[in-house]
Amino acid sequence: MNQSLSNIIRKPTVITISATDPLGMSGVHADLRALASMGVHGLCCITATTAQNQAGFFKVNSVSDEAFESQLDALMGHVECDVIKIGLLANANQVRILIDHPILKNKKIVLDPVLAASSGTIEAHESRVLAILTLLPFIDVLTPNLDEAKSLLAASMKYSENKNTAEMASSLLEWGVQSVLLKGGHGLQPSTDYYCDSAIQFYLNHDVYQHNYNRGTGCAMASLISASLALGASRADAVVMAKMQMQSGWTSPFSISAQTGSLDFKQWVSPSDFSFNQAMENNGSSETLEQSTVQTIQLPVQLPNVFKDFDEIQLTFPRCESPLGLYPIFDRAEWLSRLLPLGIKVAQLRVKDLQGDALKQEIQLAVEIARQYNCQLFINDYWQLAIECGAYGVHLGQEDIDDADLKVISQNGLRLGLSSHCYYEVARAKTINPSYIAFGPVYETHTKEMPWIPQGPIGLTYWRAHLLGMPMVAIGGIHAERFNGVKATGVDSIAMITAITQADSPEETVRHFMNAFEN
Repeated sequence: MNQSLSNIIRKPTVITISATDPLGMSGVHADLRALASMGVHGLCCITATTAQNQAGFFKVNSVSDEAFESQLDALMGHVECDVIKIGLLANANQVRILIDHPILKNKKIVLDPVLAASSGTIEAHESRVLAILTLLPFIDVLTPNLDEAKSLLAASMKYSENKNTAEMASSLLEWGVQSVLLKGGHGLQPSTDYYCDSAIQFYLNHDVYQHNYNRGTGCAMASLISASLALGASRADAVVMAKMQMQSGWTSPFSISAQTGSLDFKQWVSPSDFSFNQAMENNGSSETLEQSTVQTIQLPVQLPNVFKDFDEIQLTFPRCESPLGLYPIFDRAEWLSRLLPLGIKVAQLRVKDLQGDALKQEIQLAVEIARQYNCQLFINDYWQLAIECGAYGVHLGQEDIDDADLKVISQNGLRLGLSSHCYYEVARAKTINPSYIAFGPVYETHTKEMPWIPQGPIGLTYWRAHLLGMPMVAIGGIHAERFNGVKATGVDSIAMITAITQADSPEETVRHFMNAFEN
């Protein structure tokens, strides 16, 4: 009897190359549990059987070179796979076989350089460490803990006791690795990790959960990053997604005895996940959601803290006094004179074509008009001029945060709005604790070139559920036919540009949208 294949969905896959654990807590066992929790199928190549338990790590029993290579050959011939996660490589020969094998070609590769284990120190022969160094130029994400990073840097003659976490990670990049996640939280150390690549650097952490059931955490973290890459995430997003999923595991460990256990991950939920879409459908279509919908969506994971320096964790910005509602964005102060008399409570001045005195005069005029009509005016980008001209607030894109002095903005009492588009950016924006977070694009927009895929009302509701308690602005491609569907996601505000400024009657359009939001 033939079965129709029309309803069969191809799962993303990850190959894990690692060792076994007789207790099933670490190595390939931890990898497969972590991958499955993300909806990713795990394939495996066994490098060794290990003798270990909660009392210690006793022996690595390597598979033969022939057995190792034959597994790679078998995987190479019949599997479509874009990501490989590498764990324990038992000896230098396995490293050389792997480097010479075509299986690495055109793959994203995550390496957890297992040089130390939570159950005891794995014997790190110098030849094995040196061999792993030769593998680094092939690696997209390297995930050592602090001890493993020190061993790698010592073998490469780049280690110094004076190097801090950021400097150690940067030194590892010099070996040709695309990115490094230097993990904290090994043993009793704080669980603050550090990520860096050629363009982005940040810390990330969550609450520390100390208990006996912590086997396989390094394996799991690398596998969760691999799964996120297989799901199409960027490297920075993949690290944040993995940290979120690790948090779910920390909060619900499992045990097989009084002494032994590991992390039990909740099933990952994303905007494209079936269970999330099913929950949305149970509360109305994506265009006609009830206001209470977002409250019924229970997400199993929480965003971690993501920050560039530790001062950012201490930042806080006051909320806006008035509800936001309709949020027009204008390129000239004359729009404010024309439309603020209609009762607009919040607006943004986004000027891209003026400089010097002309720019300052435009901002000053806009601030004076906004003050006259008691409108909460945010200045886009130009935070120094916003402070100088006495603006109500400043709005920054993620690319502007690093150049702006957020502490000075806070000390001057300005409100802060931040743009966000993805896991990494939302997590960082939430950590800074601004006055509101803008998320988009909800739909495709032509006012600004963006590399991000529009997420629609379902994606917007997903992020609304992650940002409960934080004022949230929806932006991107929203016009009259889409307005009610966006509003029903529970956002506090809807930002609009061309739907107002290019309307036949901007005044009538503003009145319509204001009434639609309030009602």
